[in-house]
Amino acid sequence: MAVRYSKSKKKKNNIFYTTIAIILISFIFLTVINFFYDKAEKDAYEILHMQTKQFKDDLTLQIKSDRENLVTMAHFASKLYADGESYDLMFESFSPIGLFSNIGILNPDNTFVTKVGSIDLDGKISFREEAARGPYVSSRIEDLTRNNGEEIIRSAVPIKVNGETVGILYGVIKLETINRKYNSMAEELDAQLFVYDKESGNFIIDSIHKVPGNISQFETRKYNKGYTYEQLISSDKGYSSFESIYRDEDLYMHYSTIEDLNWGIILGRYDSQVFTETHGITNFVSLALMIMLLLIIAYFLILIKNEKQVSSITQKASDIRKQLLEINQKPENIKQSLKDIMDVARSRSAVFVDTDGEDNGFTAPKYSELVLMGDDRKYFVSELFRYALEIRSVSLAPVSVMSIKPDSHLLKTNHNFYNFLKEHKIDLVTFATVTHNSNNKDSVSVLCVINPKNNFSAINLVEEIAVCFSIAIYNKNHLNRTYTAASTDSLTGVLNRVAYKRDLDKYDTERPYKFSCIYIDVNELHLRNNKYGHAAGDQMLIFIANALKNTFFGHNVYRMGGDEFLVFCENTEPETIKRSLEVFNEQLKTQGYNVAIGVSYRDQNNGAEEMVSEAEKRMYDAKSEFYQNKNKESIFNREDKSYSQTKTGILEIDTMISVLKEHYNGIYRVCLDTDNAHGILMPAYLGYSENENCFSKLLSKYVNEIVHSDYHRAMSSFLNYDAIRKQISEGKIPTITYKKMNGESVVLSVYNLGDDIKNVKDTLWVFAKE
Repeated sequence: MAVRYSKSKKKKNNIFYTTIAIILISFIFLTVINFFYDKAEKDAYEILHMQTKQFKDDLTLQIKSDRENLVTMAHFASKLYADGESYDLMFESFSPIGLFSNIGILNPDNTFVTKVGSIDLDGKISFREEAARGPYVSSRIEDLTRNNGEEIIRSAVPIKVNGETVGILYGVIKLETINRKYNSMAEELDAQLFVYDKESGNFIIDSIHKVPGNISQFETRKYNKGYTYEQLISSDKGYSSFESIYRDEDLYMHYSTIEDLNWGIILGRYDSQVFTETHGITNFVSLALMIMLLLIIAYFLILIKNEKQVSSITQKASDIRKQLLEINQKPENIKQSLKDIMDVARSRSAVFVDTDGEDNGFTAPKYSELVLMGDDRKYFVSELFRYALEIRSVSLAPVSVMSIKPDSHLLKTNHNFYNFLKEHKIDLVTFATVTHNSNNKDSVSVLCVINPKNNFSAINLVEEIAVCFSIAIYNKNHLNRTYTAASTDSLTGVLNRVAYKRDLDKYDTERPYKFSCIYIDVNELHLRNNKYGHAAGDQMLIFIANALKNTFFGHNVYRMGGDEFLVFCENTEPETIKRSLEVFNEQLKTQGYNVAIGVSYRDQNNGAEEMVSEAEKRMYDAKSEFYQNKNKESIFNREDKSYSQTKTGILEIDTMISVLKEHYNGIYRVCLDTDNAHGILMPAYLGYSENENCFSKLLSKYVNEIVHSDYHRAMSSFLNYDAIRKQISEGKIPTITYKKMNGESVVLSVYNLGDDIKNVKDTLWVFAKE
């Protein structure tokens, strides 16, 4: 018994809950149906309101326009009258315009003049009363010129001469004309239109009846709750609804007043017209409710899945934040964090860049050949910054997320970037931007993933991590300047020997796969220093360092000594190294530079220092081969025979130059007649280029940019060649001691190279160390 009772009770409970569920569903069903009908009714009234206003505005504008035309014709008629002419000219030139089908003039003797002749209206109309009314538009009235009971609308304008009314001009509007125009408009809107005179109640426009009736015919209608006939005729505007006598349904209306004419306007639609869509919706509401329930269930399932995914992303974001907090002690955590972001987004690569020059990236090994380098990377980063600044201009949020893909929109708005993404097989870029103040200026950082397969995770993760990444990088760069300076070459910006020694241990500990060591030595740097000065040599080293950084982006580049560089590459095939070196050499050729290169490769590093020695030996072999194959002329200007050197004479010339360098900054031969100069020693001292054609401009630029301002006036005297000639002709040697902006003291002396001191042409300008 107990078991049966329990089952019975459970069954009753199920029935109870099922009943409750049905009641709830039925309630929801009825509520939804009622909602749709209420909304449809409100929308219908709103539409009727707007369309009634359109009819009202159009009719008012039309009547006003016709009256303005009538006023113009009245002015013309007054002129004809004043000139003693008949109105025939006006009647002959008239053609139906606007709603007017005809015009006529009532004279003071009650004769009515039209195009076809005159009609005596004495006893039917009073000129005096008409003149007293002034301009007006009538309601629906009888046409006095006919005896068939036809009704018209009259628009009247007085004809005045010297302030006296001499006639009244009438514009005749036939009911069929005004009804034809506005009934056609109502038919297009699938609505009923009524316009009536508020004083008489007569319909002027009636889209239902062939013969316009009177508003009073609406008095016997059965109005719906809340609406009455009295409201309809006494209110200036509002809504109304009643049962139609022509159809078994309700008529919904909006009514208003045309103030200038004292006319009323009504626009209505039947129930079937108002609820056409709602009736259709009702048939599908049950199905919609079922679908809604299924969607709710699906939504909760998706929500649970997304919550799990978001929770996983939040946990991963927390792990990455911990890694970023330690990047000062473990710089490798930057790449590890980017790798983690890339893995979560299932993307090709992850990149962090900022406007302070920071550029970090991690690319999946299988996409190593698609890594953006050199000018391609600069362009890509510049576009990201441009979009970041656009976002910043419209959003004050500290973090903004954006996705860009090569679609039709990008093709229209940024054709070049569209082609760039297509060319580099980039289908989607999702990035977060962070703006903060750095060194009293806005700094923008961008954290992005390229080709994320899970863009939902990508968006959430970069948004979570962007600020932390930006702060961590900022701290690394600005709170560890001493450490950075200690491991960076000050001239070229690449890593120095301190970093090299540190990284040797790291590579031996980690033992990376597909490991390469590239040793580079710059050829003929000493000769370039001697010919053009150390500034030219520094420029050469900077160019080569930048070419290495761009070509081997993502790998470590070191300056080992004065003219020696070294590159360590991880996870890179030998073929890729070979192609990169070819690109590197092509860049050097554009500047006329040459280097000796040695490469060592291991499938897995088992001794980085040993690989360096091997690469260095191969580099020296390449350097030896270069000098063995070099002809007797130097690499600089083969047409300048004064700089040609034989292999056997290099040491002697170098010795002489090194001695002179200890005492002189630069020596130039200058022709005062042509202002042409030729460098003798350290020609690059003044920013000199071979066979300078305007030495005075060169010297002026040097004075303005290098010489201390206290000596500008004194130095300017050396730009006056006539003064130089005069001093030399007097047996003097023009000399001045000045200071450069760096505090260095220099003595400038000018000597005559010719025998004729009265006609000085060739001079020797010597810049000596004090």
